[in-house]
Amino acid sequence: MSSISWKVRLSACVLALVGGGSLAGASETRRAPMVIEPIAIRPSPILEPVHHEPGPEVAAVVPIINQDVTGLRFPSGLTIQGGSKHRAILFTFDDGPSRRTTPRLLDMLDDLGIKALFFVTSESFGNGNPWEREHAEIVRDIVRRGHLVGNHTETHRQLPLLGNEEIRAELAITERKLERAIGRTPRLIRPPGGALSHRVEQLLGDLGYTSVMWALYPGDLEVNTPEDLVRTFFRVLDRRERDTGDRGGIVLMHDTKRHSLEALPRLVRALQNRNCKLLERGEELYDIVDDLGYFIPGHEPDQTLEERQEELRRHMQRVCNTVALR
Repeated sequence: MSSISWKVRLSACVLALVGGGSLAGASETRRAPMVIEPIAIRPSPILEPVHHEPGPEVAAVVPIINQDVTGLRFPSGLTIQGGSKHRAILFTFDDGPSRRTTPRLLDMLDDLGIKALFFVTSESFGNGNPWEREHAEIVRDIVRRGHLVGNHTETHRQLPLLGNEEIRAELAITERKLERAIGRTPRLIRPPGGALSHRVEQLLGDLGYTSVMWALYPGDLEVNTPEDLVRTFFRVLDRRERDTGDRGGIVLMHDTKRHSLEALPRLVRALQNRNCKLLERGEELYDIVDDLGYFIPGHEPDQTLEERQEELRRHMQRVCNTVALR
């Protein structure tokens, strides 16, 4: 066998070393983590985005096992107009929740000893971002404090302008969001803007909803000060008594308006002042009630209005005597 020069042998060694290094590098490349390319998502026919707020922990967060927070105890398929021949007053608040105003309103209602009915627009809660999680927590706080919650749709569009399937989708989205937030499905609805038609009313009844309208609107979307709101409230209250004989009713206000919050304790004080005069004359007193059932014909709440009047008169005698002594 012919001899191989030392230069050729050296070149072969160098090539072997280089080749081995390359193979080693290739081997390392094969062991590196796989890079997963993003997969294009096809458009979905679902009418709402996928939500993650909140999960099964709701029952532990909101202790409402024996509390009816969505009006299941009331008959379905009705339209409650909101007037009353009695001096019964029920406060309702639309369009929230709002982190700017609703928590403060809840504190005020606690201080005043008032239970209210909140019709929530679900567009502001139910998704996974922190802002909407905060609003979902406010909804849970509403029911923790003993208030009722109703459906005010997802986007606040007037229902007669929508087709039946669009209405169903609006309601279904809010239903699912409330189910995730408080573990209950709403039975009560306030149509946005109070807009109803025979078709919409029939559809809502078929879906098991009771529509809750109002009789007393102090115009908090039109006026800008608490003073104007209080004046408008009593102007409407007195006019309805003259024109229809209704001496009370369901009040529509908005928990998204700061001047509505500022007006609330003034309204309550003004009603108390009227009660002192009514007490002297032996007339029925204004009673801020906590049960929608007082406005549903044939429904019997746990406590009658007559029983409430007896308690209220005793309470107002103490209040009015204290005011008179000041």
